[in-house]
Amino acid sequence: MQVPKLQNENFKKQKHDLFNSLDNQLTISVNDKYGRITYANTNFCRLLGVKLEFLIGETNELLKSHLHTDGIYRNLWSTIRKGGNWEGVLFYKKSEINFYWLKTTITPLRDAVGTITGYLSIYHDITDYYQKEITDDTVVVGESTSLKAITDVILSINQRGKIIKAIGVENQKNYDNLIGSYVYDFIDSEYHQGAKHKIKEVFQDGNIEEFQFMSSPTDVERALFISTISPVANSFEEVSFVNISTERKTSDIETFSELKAVETKYKTIFKSISAGAIVITDHVGTIVEWNKGAELTFGYTEAEVLGQSLAILIPNQHIDKGKKELFRIKERIKMNSEEGSLEILGLKKNGTEFPLEFAGSSWFCGKNRYYCAMMLETTKRKSLENKLKQKTIDLETFLYRSAHDLKAPLTSVEGLLNLLRDDVIDEQLASVIDMLDISLEKGKLMLDNLAFASRISQHKKRVSVVDFKSELETALQVLSNLEKFEDIEFRIQIDQAISFCCNVTLIRAIFQNIINNAIIYSKPLAQNHKPFISVEIEQYPDKVEILISDNGLGIRKKHIDKIFNLYYRASNEGGQGSGLGLYIVKCIVEDLNGTITVSSKLHKGTEFKIELPHLPKTATL
Repeated sequence: MQVPKLQNENFKKQKHDLFNSLDNQLTISVNDKYGRITYANTNFCRLLGVKLEFLIGETNELLKSHLHTDGIYRNLWSTIRKGGNWEGVLFYKKSEINFYWLKTTITPLRDAVGTITGYLSIYHDITDYYQKEITDDTVVVGESTSLKAITDVILSINQRGKIIKAIGVENQKNYDNLIGSYVYDFIDSEYHQGAKHKIKEVFQDGNIEEFQFMSSPTDVERALFISTISPVANSFEEVSFVNISTERKTSDIETFSELKAVETKYKTIFKSISAGAIVITDHVGTIVEWNKGAELTFGYTEAEVLGQSLAILIPNQHIDKGKKELFRIKERIKMNSEEGSLEILGLKKNGTEFPLEFAGSSWFCGKNRYYCAMMLETTKRKSLENKLKQKTIDLETFLYRSAHDLKAPLTSVEGLLNLLRDDVIDEQLASVIDMLDISLEKGKLMLDNLAFASRISQHKKRVSVVDFKSELETALQVLSNLEKFEDIEFRIQIDQAISFCCNVTLIRAIFQNIINNAIIYSKPLAQNHKPFISVEIEQYPDKVEILISDNGLGIRKKHIDKIFNLYYRASNEGGQGSGLGLYIVKCIVEDLNGTITVSSKLHKGTEFKIELPHLPKTATL
C-alpha cells in the first residue's frame, strides 16, 4: 500500500522538528575513528568556546588520549573500539573558573559492512547537580589516595609514562595497582602535557628535570607537588627509563593564592604594554590573551577576539600562505629551534591590510602548550625601505647614464688626439698628447667602473655555471696591457671538481679589480725581487674560497679598514688607482651574500680572502 504524499511530508516534517529539538537540547559531536571532530552542533561549540570551522579536523578535547590518561579514559576507548556503547561522567576544565561535569554517551558509527568509522558523542551538562548532590567523600578520598600512591615513592617509567617498577610501596596490593598503569593516572589532567614534555626532555637530553603540579580542583585542600625526573642509562649510555620521585610541598592554599597574586600582577603588566602587539594562543591557535598593543594595532577589543582563531588577523586572500608560515614557526618553536622574525600581512578590524614583523615563543602551562605571538607593525619602516629602494634605483640609473654620456665626448677627444699625433712633428707637443691620452684612458676606466658599479644589482640576477679557470684567464687577458704586467709571475692553483653556480660577470670583475690593484701597487722588478700574484681557488659543495695574495707594497695598518670605501686610495705610490676597484669588489661580494677579508704587511704584500655561496641556477638574489 502506497503512503499518501501528504502523510509522507508530515512524517518528514515531524522527523525534522524532532532532530532540531534534540539538537537544541543536547550537546553533540561526531568524531572519526582517530578521535578527530567531523561534526559538532552549536551547543558543543559554545561549551568549548570555539567556532565550528576551527574545530573540524581537531582532536576532541573531551575524549582525550586513550594512552596517557587515567583509567576512565582507557576504559572509554577500550569499550568503544570494541564496538560497545560507553556511558559515564566526564570532567572538562575550560578555565580556572569554568569547568563542567558532563553525563556522556558514546556510540560507535558503522559503515554498510559493519566497520567502525567514527563515534557519536552526546553530552548532558550535570555540573550543578554534581556539585550539589554528590557531596560525599568518595571523590576526595579517591583523589587523595591516588596522589598518596605516588608520593614519597620512586617510580620507574618508560617513554610513554608507563610504570614498570616501584620502590618504597607500602604493600603488595598498592604495588600491583601501580605496575602497568601510567604516571598520568595520578596527576590531574590539566598537567598531563607539561609532564609529558618534561619526561621527553629527560629521555632526549639525559638531564635531571623537575615538574610541578597542583592537586585536583575537586580536592578540599589544594596542595602543590614537585616531581623530580632522573634518567637511568644502560651500558651504552642511552637512557633506558627514568625514575620519578614526588613530594608534597604545601598543605594549604596560601602558597597557591600567592602564586595567583603574582600571576595577576604580571598579567596586568602584560595587558598594559602598548608598544607592540602581544597575543597568546592555546595549542590550536585560539586567542586566550590580548594586550593593549594588540588592540591599538588591529583595532579589536579584548572581548571581540578572545576565543577567536589567530587566523582572523590574516587577510582572506593570504590565509593559506599565512597559515603555512604560522605552522612552520609553530613547529620550529616546538622543536626548541631558534627562529628569527617572520614577515606576514596583517588585517585590521576595518579591513586594512598592513605588514607585520612576527616572532613567537611557547611554554607549557597545565594541560596545554601555549604560544606567544609578538607582532610589530612595520608600515612606516616598509614605506621608508621602498623609498630608499627607489632612490637607490634612481641613483644607479643616474650613474649609468652619466657614465655613458660622459664617455662619448672622451672618445671623440681621443679620436682628435690620434689625428693630431699623425700630424705632429714637434716632440714637446707629442709628449703633451701622450699625457692627455693617459689621462683620457684613466677617465674612460673610471667611467667604465662607475657604469659597472651602477649595474651590479642587475648582473647578480643572472646565475649560471662558472668555469673559474676560463674567467681568470679572461680577466688576465684584459689586464695584460698594464705597464708592469710582463714583470709579474702569476701563480695559479684551481681546485674545481664540481659545478659552481654564480654570476660569471661578477666573478670576472672580482678577479679583474683585485689583480688590477695588485699589479698597480706591485714593487718594481729588481735583482733581489721578483713580483708575484698568487690566486688559489678551492671549491666545496656549498661554497667557494678564493685567496688572492701578492708581495707588493702592502697597506698601512691605519688604512686597512678604509680600503673598500668609495674613491679611497691608501697610497699614491702606484699612481694609477681610481679608488673604485675595491669598492666594486666589496659591493659584489655583499650582493652575492659572501664575505671578504683582507690582511696586509707594509712592503711585504697583501692577501684577500673571499667566500661565495653556491647558488641554484634558478636563484634570484
